[in-house]
Amino acid sequence: MNGLSYNNIMESKVYASDTNTLSVAKKEIVAENMKERVYSTITLIAVLAVMWQHPANHSTLGTIGAIVGAVVALWAATLIAARMSYRAVHGKTISRKNYIRVFFTSSGLLAPAIIPIVIVLFSGVTGFYSLQTALFASIVVSLLSLFAISFIAGRRIYTSLPRLLLVSTLEMSVGIGVVLLKLVVGE
Repeated sequence: MNGLSYNNIMESKVYASDTNTLSVAKKEIVAENMKERVYSTITLIAVLAVMWQHPANHSTLGTIGAIVGAVVALWAATLIAARMSYRAVHGKTISRKNYIRVFFTSSGLLAPAIIPIVIVLFSGVTGFYSLQTALFASIVVSLLSLFAISFIAGRRIYTSLPRLLLVSTLEMSVGIGVVLLKLVVGE
């Protein structure tokens, strides 16, 4: 099955941290999953920044709903877009094998919501910190995750630590730019 069976895709997730052991096809699947995760993180940062500006307009459950809604909507849109684009290009319905691949690659869209949900939920349950603080912490964690993804991936190609730090910081700055844009524009 061209190395794209469900079991092979799941195995590629386990070994994503050591991509030297993966075939080229599996590396592409893992890269697509990571791309979706970065895309979702940047989108989620925008959602969090808007809610952070106006925390009085949101409850804990409403905030969690908005976070879940944002990533699930991205995920569903990706699945629908994959089906539509496959039909348009190939003139037939997407195969089960290819759809399983899309399910795995697009699952990266869901992961960035986990930590912000936990932070917001903890705020609402314990009251140790405000919703605005929880949203700010979620933005910071999301930005740091962009840095971490870039840094971990960059270690494989950059031998110079200063260059690696610079590249990772620049890539994280895309997320910072999103926050700044949301602050300037308002909503």
